[in-house]
Amino acid sequence: MSIRFRLILIALVLMLPALGALAWGVWATWRTGHVALDRQGGDSARTMALSLDREFTRYGAIARALAASPLLDQAPRLTEHEREAFDQAVRRAIQGSPVSVELVSESVRWIDTRWQPGSPPRSLGAGGAALWRSAGVHALAASGPEGAGVVVVEPVFRSGTGPLMNLKVVLTPADLRRLMEQRAPNAGWSTWLLDPRGQVVLRHPAAAQGSRDGPLDAWVRESLAGRAEGRFALRSVGGEPLRVYFSRAPQGWTALTTVPRAQLDAAFASAPARRLLAAFVLLALAAGALLWMARAELRRRLAATVARTRREERLAAGRERVQALGRLTARVAHEFNNLLGVISNSAYLMERQSTQPTLAMPIAATLRAVEAASRLTGQLLRFGGQRPAQPRTLALHDWLPNLREMLGVVLGRRIELSIDVPDEGLCVRADPDALELAIVDLALDAREALPDGGRVHLGTERAAPALVAGLPAGRYLSITLRGNGPGGAAALSLPRETDPAPLVLPLVPVAPPQARESEPVPAGGPPLRARVLLTEDNEALGDVTAAMLETMGARVERAAHAGQALDRLERGPAVDVLLSDVNMPGALDGLGLARTVRQRWPAVHVVLISAQGPSLGPGDDFPVLRKPCPPAVLIAALRREPARDRWRAAGTPCAPQGCPRAKRVACATSVQPHRGHTAMDQKSLINCLNDLIETCKDGEYGFRRTAEHLHTADLQSVFAARAEECKQAASELQALVVQLGGNAQDHGSVAGAAHRGWVAVKGTLAGYSDVNMLEEAERGEDVAIERYREALAKDLPPDVRVVVERQYEGAKRNHMQVRALRDQARAMAD
Repeated sequence: MSIRFRLILIALVLMLPALGALAWGVWATWRTGHVALDRQGGDSARTMALSLDREFTRYGAIARALAASPLLDQAPRLTEHEREAFDQAVRRAIQGSPVSVELVSESVRWIDTRWQPGSPPRSLGAGGAALWRSAGVHALAASGPEGAGVVVVEPVFRSGTGPLMNLKVVLTPADLRRLMEQRAPNAGWSTWLLDPRGQVVLRHPAAAQGSRDGPLDAWVRESLAGRAEGRFALRSVGGEPLRVYFSRAPQGWTALTTVPRAQLDAAFASAPARRLLAAFVLLALAAGALLWMARAELRRRLAATVARTRREERLAAGRERVQALGRLTARVAHEFNNLLGVISNSAYLMERQSTQPTLAMPIAATLRAVEAASRLTGQLLRFGGQRPAQPRTLALHDWLPNLREMLGVVLGRRIELSIDVPDEGLCVRADPDALELAIVDLALDAREALPDGGRVHLGTERAAPALVAGLPAGRYLSITLRGNGPGGAAALSLPRETDPAPLVLPLVPVAPPQARESEPVPAGGPPLRARVLLTEDNEALGDVTAAMLETMGARVERAAHAGQALDRLERGPAVDVLLSDVNMPGALDGLGLARTVRQRWPAVHVVLISAQGPSLGPGDDFPVLRKPCPPAVLIAALRREPARDRWRAAGTPCAPQGCPRAKRVACATSVQPHRGHTAMDQKSLINCLNDLIETCKDGEYGFRRTAEHLHTADLQSVFAARAEECKQAASELQALVVQLGGNAQDHGSVAGAAHRGWVAVKGTLAGYSDVNMLEEAERGEDVAIERYREALAKDLPPDVRVVVERQYEGAKRNHMQVRALRDQARAMAD
């Protein structure tokens, strides 16, 4: 995870709670304003309803008091004196009130306070008027856009069952409007007054000119039905959304307050709400930008992951193709080796039986060609991964010049090759085929560096100190390939960085002539008086090999596979030697056959032959000859007693052949399996070395990670150098494990990975300071020293102990250096 992506995630983690808090604040502000307006609308309708109800109740009380006046005892006929006295009493009772009072009988209006005092009664005309039989508040008929008035009626009873007169307290629309204006709602709001039947009596402000209020529609009446208070949504005639609040008075009259919905949504208009909304918008934009960046980063990382996956798939497919090609190459090489064996053995038979001197030269050329072809098939088997390393002591003075012809083909005709090995005593121990491929790799690098041709010199020299840094003490030489451009000495020399990196190999003592493995065994000697059971699946090779052995005095019997060979051994008679190919068809190969024969017929001398060379397991000590095998070597192997330790593979110097520009180093340490070492068996020794390899890998990864996060260039270079030292130490231990016959670890420990993960988390949260990184590096070195102490406490073989002790001293030096750097960083921080 990149630093940029981590910063984006941290910013989002910090901003999202703030964004949520601001969103809640904006919502709470809107909700508070909305609830306040909602409450105010409900209070307005309730206050208006209760106020009008109080006024109606007050006027009803005045009407009852006046109706009970003794001046009306002679109703419905009043004297002039009674009428004038009652008129004066009425005017005094309603003085200051926005109402008028009428006293009417069925045919006469006796009093009306809107008349001048002393005015005579007036007739109601034909038909008169019906009298109200009960007291109550009634709406008058609307006479225009001003709305309808309200009348408070009180019947006058004296004797009998019916009313004699009605006393009416009248509120005109103007009088009602003045009452409603005293409790006027907010601007933009309107108030409506409905009678108990749902008839609109009055609204404030008044309706537009020419319009007329009538009964409410059925939906509104349904919303009002059965409830004393509440609210509902409504749209005006013009389509404006409204919120309607209503309250019903005890006498059945209902007050409505309508609030435009826009005013409810305008709760954000306050300054705090605007600030909150602005902050929310800005923070939302910032969060959106971060999310966009995170999305872009994720898309980039996804694209990189997809590209890496596709590249790995291509590499995996390439590896599979190479492996398939390797298997095919190995199979072809195996069959080709069988053909070479037929040619080699046939040439030997011709050489032994021919009496013509003219055939000696072509037979010798045929055998030389077989030897050269055998080397080529060995390289093919190495490419196919089918032949293990077979180290030998090589005298470079004799071995390197033999590569001239092959290197000339690799370099091409435009590049002139010279080979010079001045010292005849330079010997190295390595697999000839592996070393040859490494030198071919150098030649390919030189050809790439000299596209226009030139001169290339292949030589040896003492290895420079920089090339052997970190290797065990000893003498080393380097095989170098240096080139010059066209023009000879006058031409510009190639830059040093374009020269292929040299091969570095440890020098070994010169082997005495009788011990050199490359020296051929004489073909002469007494006849081979032995019964030989030859097990070979290739019929042509088996025939010619049997014929060759018979010419040397052996009695040969043939078997095509392991099962047939076992049947022959069980039937008898006994055989002296079993000569078997390793790669054979069937459930039991040559090595399995040899083990079975060793167990059941220990007196039988077993010799194996294979194109791949030795590939024995633990406990196997059979001589393994390389196919095609020279007849002299084959006869010598069949005659001698098994020298078991001689045929076991010794340590294999490694000559890495990776990147053309990378340094190639051949490991110098050679460890033989320690037979009879009772204090610490070979398996425990391998496990101990693998533990140290994990420790070295942990050190390599930890030092490299520390170098990436340090802020000082000097510290970065120091820790990068320590990481390289740990890598070389791991390589040295891995070589030991391989030479002991084990599988070397190539990764760090789980505990080390967990510690590096903790350092990454801590660095992300607390920062990658030099002090923190040096403290964690010191902890890692504490663990490494403890691991080496535990290893040295065991009874290690002497040659292994030398390597472990040297690496232990290096770990202690690293620990002291890290501690000193940590103390220095702490002092600078303080």
